[in-house]
Amino acid sequence: MFDGYTLTITNVNKESNTVSMDDYDMDKYKAPWIVKHLNFKKLVVGYNIKNIGSCAFANCTSLQEVEFKGSSIQEIGWAAFLNCSRLRTISIPGNVRTIETIAFAKCTSLTSVSIPFMCRVGDMAFSSCTKLKTLDLGTNAIFGNQVFSTEVQKGDKTAYSLYTGEIRRLPSYINESNCEDFGLSKRVVKKLRGNNIMQVNYDMITSEIDSLIPYGNFTRPNAYALIIGNQNYRFASEVPFAIHDARVFAQYCSKTLGIPDANIHIAEDATKQMIMEGELEDWINTIPNRENKQLIVYYAGHGVPDSKHQNKAYLLPTDVRGTSPQRGIALDEFYQRLGDLEFDRVSVFLDACFSGINRENDGVVEGLRGAEITAEDATFGNGNIVAFSAAQGNETAQGYPAQGHGLFTYYLLKELRYTLGDISYGELSDHIKENVSQQAQLLKMRKQQTPATGASENMQEVWRDIRF
Repeated sequence: MFDGYTLTITNVNKESNTVSMDDYDMDKYKAPWIVKHLNFKKLVVGYNIKNIGSCAFANCTSLQEVEFKGSSIQEIGWAAFLNCSRLRTISIPGNVRTIETIAFAKCTSLTSVSIPFMCRVGDMAFSSCTKLKTLDLGTNAIFGNQVFSTEVQKGDKTAYSLYTGEIRRLPSYINESNCEDFGLSKRVVKKLRGNNIMQVNYDMITSEIDSLIPYGNFTRPNAYALIIGNQNYRFASEVPFAIHDARVFAQYCSKTLGIPDANIHIAEDATKQMIMEGELEDWINTIPNRENKQLIVYYAGHGVPDSKHQNKAYLLPTDVRGTSPQRGIALDEFYQRLGDLEFDRVSVFLDACFSGINRENDGVVEGLRGAEITAEDATFGNGNIVAFSAAQGNETAQGYPAQGHGLFTYYLLKELRYTLGDISYGELSDHIKENVSQQAQLLKMRKQQTPATGASENMQEVWRDIRF
């Protein structure tokens, strides 16, 4: 209905069930109000409408205000309000769970945005909203790449200008080290964090392996290390000591294994994009002459099984729900990506399990608290991969609170300390398995934990004799 000023979208379903708006495009299948050239300044979205379709109001340059009736709306589609250059205000309902890519891009009159809790916001959803002055970002919201930046053309290249206005709330995983990925300047994040966020020191020394880390007898200039410590999750319980595990492992790589600091990358509380794009593509993929070099990959964090698809094993980035493991990183696909990089050797150390239970015996996947699943064994692909895993089958990768580490990581580091890294993979595997298996029975959980080592077909016959 259009009264000359306001366009009202209503649910014509007689049973008053929620209905979905069509997805449109800007060429062949345009929204009817665009086809009719309705010059509306206000949009009212009525009750029981589930979503705003793709491109539904793109290029509606007379639109100034959007009002939502009721709480049925859950999704705002791709480019739904793209280039609504006079849109000054919009109150996004708390029920909205998805705001798709470039949904509000180039809304150059918007001055403030409030993102609901538990909302997933796509890449560049509010990019080039040049008058934005205030952001209120739900503390459990998930943000994609360059959500709040402004595109700037420099010759034939595209650069990004970062948001510098006020931020009232911010998810805990966004910090000075990663804020630019979301289009936020370090200055405004630092200002918010400075007074409101307690700084946590993850560099505690609780174990003998944390102090006086020994220097090894060799340097390894052709070795690289990618180290991931995922401790603080948005939708799942934390993984105690994971960041500390990662940081201490990095010190052993540097001091004991002799890997140059420039060859070591640490990702803390890493999102899927940080792992798959920031590290695998932007860093590792640019290392030259990989056929003559080795890569060490360490991961401490959640793993989850996909109970709906044969319990396929997934690594869980910090921005993915345990109930949606398929949105995480499939372990066999992760191995395949590593193998495709064509290093002479890739050594993977996983302080994670795939039973759906964490280090404190809590369920990672809703509905599975206290129940353990046997995850499907991952395949290694065609690369030169050796993988050390903290547990197998339906076992839990336990923490070792007395030492401030994961149980697997503690004994891995202990062997590196004792041998100065001069140890074969077979010996390392045997020692970790024996010590972890014995100690697991003595911990509070009193559960079996049996580390395992596997290798790709190319390495099956030789992996036990390999040394760092």
